[in-house]
Amino acid sequence: MYRLCEKLGCPGLADLRVRVASALADFRRESAGVDVNFPVRAGQDGAQVIEAIEKDLAQTLASTANVLGPSALDRAAALVWGAEHVTVLATAGNVAFAQNFRFQMAEVGRAVSVPVDEYEQRLAAASAGEKDVVVLVSFGGRGFVSRPAARELAGRGVPVVLVASAAPTPLDEFATVKLALSPDEDHARKVSPFGTGLSLLFVLDALFARCFVEDFDASLARRLGYYDRIVAMGGCSGGLTI
Repeated sequence: MYRLCEKLGCPGLADLRVRVASALADFRRESAGVDVNFPVRAGQDGAQVIEAIEKDLAQTLASTANVLGPSALDRAAALVWGAEHVTVLATAGNVAFAQNFRFQMAEVGRAVSVPVDEYEQRLAAASAGEKDVVVLVSFGGRGFVSRPAARELAGRGVPVVLVASAAPTPLDEFATVKLALSPDEDHARKVSPFGTGLSLLFVLDALFARCFVEDFDASLARRLGYYDRIVAMGGCSGGLTI
């Protein structure tokens, strides 16, 4: 037991008990009664749909928090914050979440590219260098660009932050660090990627927030400074007002 405590970084048995109790509490927030693939059913009214989606998304948040490793987040943020340039490769509905991350990072003075066209994605992967970082978003590693891009980047020593299902994927071997998404939803048989979308938003928001607190005061000053200049030009930032 003491060797286990040492391996887990716990000072002693008392600390281990606290950590286990906390982990159980987190685990119990994941309800086995939620069907994440079919949270809504035929004939449900508005109130039932609201309740069903609330439970589905609450389940997703708990599941994502349980699989997203703090040390992996620390390492990914260090890579992104220290990179000369960051590129996010994402496809389909994931592009919107990647573009939101780009917007967040721009507000703290960090340039992030989100190429959408397949050729531009391949070009971005081919031109990335060892001082750059590529954030590769692919839930199950099935994207048409994902695997060849991941292999190419890893082969040239370009850091790859993989955002993918917590379950094993074909891209894991190429990742410098992996940020895990909730693995609960099925790839195809579901009403909609409610959970996958929220899980991705959670992870990218966490990555941005971890970068932000790397130099909190400077990040906040930069963001507010941009806002003041935007207002002075007669406009407003969509990310700062409703």
